[in-house]
Amino acid sequence: MNLAKRYTSLLSTYPAQVITIAGRRWELIAAGAGRSVLLLPGGFGVAATSFQYIADLARDYRVLALTYPPHLDRIAELADGVVAVLDACGVARSAVVGGSASGAVAQVLVRRHPSRVAALILAQTGPPQPQRARRARICATWCKQLPAPLTLALLRWAIFGFLPKRNAEHAFWRTHFAAVVGAQDRAALAARFHALADYDRNYVFTPADLAAWRGNIAIIESSADAMIAHRERTALRELYPRATLHTLAAGRHADSVTDPQPQLALIRAILHTAAQNLP
Repeated sequence: MNLAKRYTSLLSTYPAQVITIAGRRWELIAAGAGRSVLLLPGGFGVAATSFQYIADLARDYRVLALTYPPHLDRIAELADGVVAVLDACGVARSAVVGGSASGAVAQVLVRRHPSRVAALILAQTGPPQPQRARRARICATWCKQLPAPLTLALLRWAIFGFLPKRNAEHAFWRTHFAAVVGAQDRAALAARFHALADYDRNYVFTPADLAAWRGNIAIIESSADAMIAHRERTALRELYPRATLHTLAAGRHADSVTDPQPQLALIRAILHTAAQNLP
């Protein structure tokens, strides 16, 4: 079964549910049974992007995958909303997987609500970088002020740069992300960048932050990740000195979607090790 058919099958088997929290519309894909694993979405904030992870992990876990509300642009509000979704699902504690941009939400979540996080998996992500905030704010301004067709064209160009190969996998994902971008209005796209700017500008973490939290921490990094610089990967390791480190040799940032099996195998191994902490 090709990617498009697997994608359609997953979404038809596990249609998204809508949960309204404080007037904000959250979408949730829930699948499987057992210990809870929360999948936070990547840069565009859409649960369906994780469909391969949902399908695989739902064989052994209760998987909750989220779509962020379209205009929510503060990391703390996203983290608090995640907890409200867990409440609505009757989940007291969950393993949390924060990949790429959602590593920001995951790292704030575990600090604001440590009792709700049983294990933390950070994949292809980094700590706050103050010098990066200005770039995110500029991108947010472009999303609001440039003509909509030009904004979409620029974002699609960025997607092609992220997924440049002329093969079926990259073609599927280019189509997927173009559809995700096209379905969001300009304010929603700007909110994604404002949230990233908020994270980089307003948060400072230290290794002592989680001294009293006893959950498992794991870091997954990709050795050829052009989006997460080597210094950011080093800073993340230093921020979480008791984390187990897993490096995907020759891995790229895009491999998390185009070649997910190595990362899924690591996530499964990490969850197995952390099982004593999972409710």
